[in-house]
Amino acid sequence: MLNLQTVLRAFEENGLKQDKQCNQDEILYKLDMMGKREFDREIAQQIFEQCRPTQQNLKLVYRLADVSQTLVDASLILNEKIKKAEQQLKQISQNKTICEKQLAETSVYSDTRFLFLTLLSAKNIPLKLKYTNCHIQLILGVTNQMAKPEQQYDRVNPEFNQDFEFQIPPLITTLTIQFFIQTNSSSPILWGQAYLQIQQIDDQIAKDLELQLKDPQGRELGASIELEAQIVLNKHQYLQTQLQKFDQKIYTLENDLNEYRTDLDVVERPFKIKLFKEQSFKQQKNDIFEQFDQNQQMNEMDQQNPNQLQVREHKEQILSVLQSEKHLEQFDETPDAPEILQHGVIIFTIYGLITLFVCSAKPSFLDVLVCHGLMFTIFMDRFEPFHLKFVGGGLVASIFYDILWMKQYHLWWQSDDLNNPEWGLKAQTLLRFVLIFTYIQFLYKFVVCYYIYQFHRESIDPTKRYIFTIWRIQYKVGKNRDSSSWQSQ
Repeated sequence: MLNLQTVLRAFEENGLKQDKQCNQDEILYKLDMMGKREFDREIAQQIFEQCRPTQQNLKLVYRLADVSQTLVDASLILNEKIKKAEQQLKQISQNKTICEKQLAETSVYSDTRFLFLTLLSAKNIPLKLKYTNCHIQLILGVTNQMAKPEQQYDRVNPEFNQDFEFQIPPLITTLTIQFFIQTNSSSPILWGQAYLQIQQIDDQIAKDLELQLKDPQGRELGASIELEAQIVLNKHQYLQTQLQKFDQKIYTLENDLNEYRTDLDVVERPFKIKLFKEQSFKQQKNDIFEQFDQNQQMNEMDQQNPNQLQVREHKEQILSVLQSEKHLEQFDETPDAPEILQHGVIIFTIYGLITLFVCSAKPSFLDVLVCHGLMFTIFMDRFEPFHLKFVGGGLVASIFYDILWMKQYHLWWQSDDLNNPEWGLKAQTLLRFVLIFTYIQFLYKFVVCYYIYQFHRESIDPTKRYIFTIWRIQYKVGKNRDSSSWQSQ
């Protein structure tokens, strides 16, 4: 389960401090990056609605601490919903099993009348009635059944939510409902009672009832009992109907449970790595303390043999170092570059190939510089905002140069003079071919501009660190960068 410190530390490791105010796009971008997938926008909108934004530069911004607390609260609420749904699903499954067993033992034809009753709750119990426990007695003829409230119930409106079955004896027309209270260690006291007239209940239709409680002298107490009651003449048919209701409830609860779990995964996914690190650290610390206690016991036994003690301590130190290195390697992972950046490397490579061909006949020093700048971004680890701005500026300058060059030779293309002063008459075909590729390169540069913008957007955060995989070579680019390494695929 998430906690506030874990969420704040995770944001801080990715460049957002808790006292910082950010807009929705900045926070969502970090959540997408930490979760390695897009954070559900509907859930994000609900989270932002729970926070109090402030206006800054005509934009709504949020305190990162408020957003983090809302994420923690959402995780807590979803965990509680999951727990409650699992308990309800377990209870309904048990009731369904009991119903199936009764159905197998019940005859299709029966002349016996049954009263099926669901005791829901008691309402408006006075606050001045300071009781420590309560229960309800249901009496029909000689049959007496007791209902206890749910755990941690409300003293004013205790809920019971229990089902009861009564076989109705002949000449019995009234069901007595008695509400007992108990204070401290005293015996239960009858506080109020109500009566259910069986003639008022319809056959095959569950009826919602609210019965007023009265004291033993017949005076109304202002409280009531809520219940559902139904008379059943054919128990076999009734049980079949109940099984259908149980199946429908189970289906609904399973769908709700899957939805709660999906939402919980969305909320907690960006912080699972950080949470796992903290839990592993706590576990490792507990293991160290346990090992320390064991070492103390062993030291007492080895006081007479110091040589064996030194050998054991040396082995334990080596083992501890190896485990720590393995632990650090496990979490010192660099994420793969986003898909759009990997595509950008391909776009830059194609641009370089087109430039090499065009520059073989059309001199363009700017295009060569831009190609080198793009390649340096990955291969020479120039994943920095200033470098990408410089390359982008050179690309824009080369676009204006292309416009001037194409304007000059566009007139030559339509003229009758096929003799070119630079290459001569025999170079007519080559020049036309180069002109076509120049037009293609000119349009392609706008695509390159878009991917340079994406690289610049990612490089603004100084904590960014990615792995680019080109053929079988991995290039770690960004903060704490390492040299390239081979990767077998």
